[in-house]
Amino acid sequence: MSTKNRTTLKTMTASLLGAALLSTAIGGTAMAYDHGGNSYEGGYNHIYKDKNFGKNIGKLRADLRRSGYYVMDVEPVSDSRINVYAKKNNQPYKLKYTYPGLKLISSDKKEWSTIWDDRKHHGDHHDKNDIEETIKNESRYPKIKQRAIKKLNNMGYQVEDIEIDEKNGQGVFEIEATNSGQDYEVILGYPNLNVIKLERD
Repeated sequence: MSTKNRTTLKTMTASLLGAALLSTAIGGTAMAYDHGGNSYEGGYNHIYKDKNFGKNIGKLRADLRRSGYYVMDVEPVSDSRINVYAKKNNQPYKLKYTYPGLKLISSDKKEWSTIWDDRKHHGDHHDKNDIEETIKNESRYPKIKQRAIKKLNNMGYQVEDIEIDEKNGQGVFEIEATNSGQDYEVILGYPNLNVIKLERD
């Protein structure tokens, strides 16, 4: 093959490769972002994987509570923004914050119907982690947790591990316990500590 032909072939290959890479980049961008420019793949999951998410949201909830707001739901909508749905004096609000900086972007009064429409538009997400963090931030939580351990001890079980979890929108304690050398899985309701499940592993 002549030098001229080799040069032409290299030029064509480079052009085709460049086009392919450009196409992939464009396609990847189209997949990663919705029409509003929000990154679901890299954003929504990224926020929930943030090990400080629960702590940050707990602090935000506490700050809003001191200002008279009751937080109903927290919803990540991109890798740098969250929506907070709250009510104050029975008036619903949609608050937009940066994340993780938690700087208020906007605060809009809403009608109850539009609040639910907004949440459904973003998947009506009521994340179990949000419920768990709400419970953990309750002032009564540590005492109820100790009561759960004491209850099982009085039933003859030794608690090895206890965690708050969510089942059907309600808080529960999931407990690993032992009795006479046998392992048991126990679920107690929160906050009443009713026995939902007690099975040998």
